[in-house]
Amino acid sequence: MKKLLLTLPLTTILFASCLKDDNTVDYTEWEQKNMAFVTEKQALVTPEGRPLYTRLAPDWAPQAFCLVKWENDRSLTADNLRPLSNSLVKVKYDVDDINGNRLSDSYSSTTHGDSIYQCRPNQNIIGFWNCVTNMQVGDSVTCIIPYVAGYGSTPNGTIKPYSTLVYHIKLVSIPAYQLPQ
Repeated sequence: MKKLLLTLPLTTILFASCLKDDNTVDYTEWEQKNMAFVTEKQALVTPEGRPLYTRLAPDWAPQAFCLVKWENDRSLTADNLRPLSNSLVKVKYDVDDINGNRLSDSYSSTTHGDSIYQCRPNQNIIGFWNCVTNMQVGDSVTCIIPYVAGYGSTPNGTIKPYSTLVYHIKLVSIPAYQLPQ
């Protein structure tokens, strides 16, 4: 009886630790694959030798950068309005993971009409916020957001931890430039 009482706690601990290991997912390989994807995109250059993607990082969070490739002729939108962090913006977007799996898009929503997502940039993940506030009305971009500027190391719905997000964004309009202070 004494042996049973002594072995029962040990057996319980071993059993519980086995259950924990079976339910824990290791994302090390996924994290490394995502980091390599970002490094690869940062290294791409145009035929003229310029970086294909522009690295944008807020002054207050330099490690939370995003990579942006403008898909339009920026000289055509150079005089257009650029949103502030607290502006109300209307964008069209889709977002994929690095394998091309669609994670979300504005085209599924009819809340604001014509596939529009209406938001304030500062109420989104840092990478989206950073990207949109560097766009001008009419700009279309591909924006690569490393996990540090995205959802980090925790899952968010269908988004795995350490996921790099690939956004395609068009800034449609800025209905409210700034909130009153």
